[in-house]
Amino acid sequence: MKPLQKKLSIFYYSVFVLAVLFAVVGYFFNKNGLIVADRSVVDIFKLIIIVYMLTIIPLSLKVFSTKVKKIAQIENENEKFAKYLSIAKIRIALLSIIFLFGIIAFYIINVKDYIYIAGIGAIVLIFCLPTKNRIENDLFIEKID
Repeated sequence: MKPLQKKLSIFYYSVFVLAVLFAVVGYFFNKNGLIVADRSVVDIFKLIIIVYMLTIIPLSLKVFSTKVKKIAQIENENEKFAKYLSIAKIRIALLSIIFLFGIIAFYIINVKDYIYIAGIGAIVLIFCLPTKNRIENDLFIEKID
């Protein structure tokens, strides 16, 4: 259980490290005026990310829930943990796209609406935080204290 939580936590927090890196790079691009976007491009990007956000958030949470119910029925613990790790990483990666794109777009395109998209992405990622209790509840592991 401990290695599974550790691997997921490293993957989870690496998204936030990447976000800080994107924010720093975006800040310098914005400060130097390297990127200037046309208004129609900004609107298209905003439409794409909003449609992605509205579809991927409920879809990823629902698919994860149904997959975890199937994974919980597997008897082999190593196989169960490996499949859970892969499906949890996919969910985090899909949802982190919203967060990271919002940060990049906020700095590079310089439109304030994208900070709200990044905020929504960060809030959704909170629901993916890999804690010991959450993993145990997902995999129906009896607590042994």
